[in-house]
Amino acid sequence: MILSLLVFITSLVLVYLSSHLLIKNLIKFFYRLSRSRHTSVNLLFFVLLPGIFLHEFSHILSAEILQVRTGHLSLKPQFQHNQLTLGSAQIARTDPIRLTLIGLAPFITGTLTLWLLLKFCLNLNVSTITFSTLIPQFISSIQQLSPIVIIGTFYLIFAITNTMFSSPSDLQAAGLPVILFLIITTILKLSQFSLPTTLITYSTNLFLLLSTIFFLTLFLNLILLLPLKIFNRHLSLSFSIFLIT
Repeated sequence: MILSLLVFITSLVLVYLSSHLLIKNLIKFFYRLSRSRHTSVNLLFFVLLPGIFLHEFSHILSAEILQVRTGHLSLKPQFQHNQLTLGSAQIARTDPIRLTLIGLAPFITGTLTLWLLLKFCLNLNVSTITFSTLIPQFISSIQQLSPIVIIGTFYLIFAITNTMFSSPSDLQAAGLPVILFLIITTILKLSQFSLPTTLITYSTNLFLLLSTIFFLTLFLNLILLLPLKIFNRHLSLSFSIFLIT
């Protein structure tokens, strides 16, 4: 179970890093085409709009379910303190538990949406895929689909993946449960307390399933990132990009 958790954390970190690199190179690409920072920012916003909406709406919906007051939801790019904000949702102050759950909401809904896209649009059963069969099954599946379905699905995967956990507050919320899980698991190991076999099996399969989903999306990110890096060489822009909530 520990190994599967570490694989999951690795896949998550790699997707996060590739996501930030991809977004930065994408806005550089738009800047090269338009020669306008304002135009390039708007293009980036509209390209990522499905993911931005899902991200911010997840915060609002989870806050309403947990009975935490919500305010204005903004879906427009804004510059502030040399940072580009693509969207924001106002959430009232609350206790750490509910704050963590609200912060995790975009990750949970994003992961669920990715699983649905892979299963029902690309016909991939990620629960049975192994790392050795990942790419062959992926290629085999897309060969049976129409170009419109492939382009539409890849676009949604791109937009959702690269907006799931792009704000620092969301990363802090996502890191807390993982740290607590590692601490509790370590304590149980040291105390020689035996966890139920069913729980261990379920947790292991869940972490491996999530790892498969994120390694697939990492693969797609890298396919897009490589040509953008080549096209954007020697071009630099001096601002950071976040979805701040």
